[in-house]
Amino acid sequence: MWAKLAFATLLLVFGWSLLDLADAAYERGEAYPPWSSLRADAEGSKLLHDSLQKLPTWTVRRHFTPEAKLPAEPAVILFLNQRPETLAKLTPTVDRLTAGGARVLIGIPEQRKTLRKGNHTDAEAKDWLGLHFEPQASGELIAGRFEERTAWKLLAQDPAWKRSDGLAELPRGPGSILVLTGLELRNDKLRQAPSGDRLLRLLGPSHRVIFAESTLGVADQGGIVNLIRRAGWGPAALLLLAAAALYLWRAATPLLPERADAILRDEPGGGATALAQLLRKHVPPSDLLATCLEEWKKAAGLVPRWQTRRTAELSGPPVAAYRKMQQLLRQKPTL
Repeated sequence: MWAKLAFATLLLVFGWSLLDLADAAYERGEAYPPWSSLRADAEGSKLLHDSLQKLPTWTVRRHFTPEAKLPAEPAVILFLNQRPETLAKLTPTVDRLTAGGARVLIGIPEQRKTLRKGNHTDAEAKDWLGLHFEPQASGELIAGRFEERTAWKLLAQDPAWKRSDGLAELPRGPGSILVLTGLELRNDKLRQAPSGDRLLRLLGPSHRVIFAESTLGVADQGGIVNLIRRAGWGPAALLLLAAAALYLWRAATPLLPERADAILRDEPGGGATALAQLLRKHVPPSDLLATCLEEWKKAAGLVPRWQTRRTAELSGPPVAAYRKMQQLLRQKPTL
């Protein structure tokens, strides 16, 4: 009993530890992609999301469904961690959102690649809506590998684009498009040199902010199972389920099979149970009553005299004799 209780306690402690570690990974945000507003480490944007959410007149939320379902309304919609070559796919969505008065902020951070020594890649220049993206490559050798960094310089082919320090803005219908290069909206940069005026300049006059998480690959799939999967604790969860199944099987099944003639002394009437098992093994059911009657007659010297005098009454069919025997055992001697 104590062993089972101790095992169950250890199982509960292990399960609680598993959930605690998964929750810690969730709080750090390491289970989410870079630039996600759910990620709290240096590569996320959770600091920006939480800071805006604390402002009294601001409404901040996340969007997890496809970008085609984004509401076309006056709001600031953030598409972070985009690449120049993928902007063409966003053009229909951007046109629809700006037609509804939205301000679309597109973040184009620098790209980093770790290459072998002596290798390099050439990023190609891209154009989008009259804006030219010119790659600026640099890098350094780290532990025998070359880390290449590609930043993007914005050049306006359309004079409607207004360029300034690391950004370009284009009025488009009742809304606008803002393309921002660099890492200034990331958690580590905001912690180092936060600038409220700069952020207000980027976000514009609207106090409604939407983080488009779907473009980063984050879908709205809640629940503890998905949390464990994101934290990478799937094998540990399977091990926990296997341990629980093993415990239930061990509690319901004895380690060794019981013998057919085992004496169950821990049950009520252990001696009678052992005798019943012995009779079932050696006496056929059809001969059981007759055998009991014969054994009764052989034990005439071991039973009280008042019962011995009435042994002669035990005659006739075995069933009737067995019932008379039961009556004799229940009777009390008369003085």
